[in-house]
Amino acid sequence: MFKRLLINIIAVFSLLSVTTVTAIASENPFIGSWQLVSGKYLDGKGQWVDYSDLKLSAIKVISAQYFSFTTVKNTGTDEKTVNEFWAAGSGSYTFTANDYVESPELNSFGVKSGVSFAFTYNIEGDVWRSERTEEGELKEVEVWQKLD
Repeated sequence: MFKRLLINIIAVFSLLSVTTVTAIASENPFIGSWQLVSGKYLDGKGQWVDYSDLKLSAIKVISAQYFSFTTVKNTGTDEKTVNEFWAAGSGSYTFTANDYVESPELNSFGVKSGVSFAFTYNIEGDVWRSERTEEGELKEVEVWQKLD
């Protein structure tokens, strides 16, 4: 009898855990893995740099509280890809109905602790579009495709 009760308690907790994860994922559209589709950024000279011209590829993984991404650059050809490390970062994030804010804690691009990157965003289906503006000037635009 005790064994049956213990099995039932474990089953209930397992069901609650799955339900909680599902509820969190439905309330947070960012949770999952994302692949970079396209993007561009404004460089220090005021020139737009397109990610496709740099042959960049990236994957971003987001949990309930943290994000992490790795970006590589193809230094080979389209026929023979040679991926080299470009950048990586991880840290915490917050979001509202309109804004997504990353606060990198570890990164390869020299951002100091306490600096955040704020994006406005739109998610339609499995496509996430974001724009980063600083002091009224558009600085970065990205499009991501959800993998899972």
